[in-house]
Amino acid sequence: MSQPLIAARKVPVRAREARPDTAGRPELQVVVPPAVRRLRLPLPVACVLLLSLGLFGLLMTNIAIAGDAYRLTDLQVTSQGLADQQQAAQESLAASSAPQALAARAAELGMVPAPAPVHLTEDGAVGTPTAAPSPTPETPAPAAATAPDAAAGTTAPTPGASAAAAADADR
Repeated sequence: MSQPLIAARKVPVRAREARPDTAGRPELQVVVPPAVRRLRLPLPVACVLLLSLGLFGLLMTNIAIAGDAYRLTDLQVTSQGLADQQQAAQESLAASSAPQALAARAAELGMVPAPAPVHLTEDGAVGTPTAAPSPTPETPAPAAATAPDAAAGTTAPTPGASAAAAADADR
């Protein structure tokens, strides 16, 4: 320790009071700080606030999920409707591209069936081609011939059966 501190300790209290430079000043006293009432309210308020915010966040998340679920359901219904339309279009295309439908459409356009095809033989010779017969106006179209039969409730004859029936009628 230094010498001035030791000297200051050894000076009596009354000698300190009699110092001339402190004569006009009021005496200093130790002031006890007021008892601080520490509020214990902020921690519970913070916990309740945090819990409330968490619950509000969960509520908003659940609302968003429910909205997305409704939107997903609507999209699934729309998708199913579009799938049904696609299936109907594919069935319509398959029905119109069936051989019977194509033959009926060709007959409506005035086309006739091709005669026997010409083949190559093993020796490389080509067979004799024959011309297709020209359509005659008195021959009814197969679609027109089958329409009255279908309306009458009978089955329509097949092209081979009608040729056989015509051959039987000629005998």
